[in-house]
Amino acid sequence: MLKHGASEFERLKQNRRISHDPQYTLPVARVAKQLKSVIDMPEAEWEFVVFKDASANAFALPGGKVGINTGLFTIADTDALLAAVLGHEISHATAAHTYQRMHHTAIKLIGGIILYHVLENNDHKHTEASLAAYTLASYILETLPLARRQEYESDRIGAIYMAKAGYDPRLAIKLWEKLAHYRSKQGVKKPAFLRTHPPNAKRIISLRAFMPTALQHYTHIKKRE
Repeated sequence: MLKHGASEFERLKQNRRISHDPQYTLPVARVAKQLKSVIDMPEAEWEFVVFKDASANAFALPGGKVGINTGLFTIADTDALLAAVLGHEISHATAAHTYQRMHHTAIKLIGGIILYHVLENNDHKHTEASLAAYTLASYILETLPLARRQEYESDRIGAIYMAKAGYDPRLAIKLWEKLAHYRSKQGVKKPAFLRTHPPNAKRIISLRAFMPTALQHYTHIKKRE
């Protein structure tokens, strides 16, 4: 996974435009320094790169490779909000979410192969339709819910990361409120049950419920200072 993350990041750097503008790179460097000091990922070879891309997005790959689009800064316009985004994205790597999705996909693939052989050996007349139904049902009932659970988990872990790094985790709620407003202007493209990410309103409710736990880490940091 580490090799795959590094090679994929190199491919992205070769194929996307990189920004060296200090208005983006300096806050990224500040926040990255704080987050790296509290995130336990000893195998990481950290690299934070800003890409010239108008979409408000960021991502993290296994091994500490983190990409940030310039468009994200229209929403994450403070270090704390940027820390909320990066903490969330990095937690996908530290929580091994990519591996979990690959493992889940492998199991579904094996299940599909078994189903295919069972249907073929019994001269089933609708083998292709049955396999298509199996694939669709697995995607809607298992794959998408897994992705949404991972997003909720990363929201919680990311809030702890930013709190440990000295940023008020309550600002993670502000981040998702701003993202909700940003995405509302883009229009709803999919019904909730077909999305890989939970609705922003539900994420905000979940984060508010989790905030007492996150604030324990933030209080600890402030007392230590």
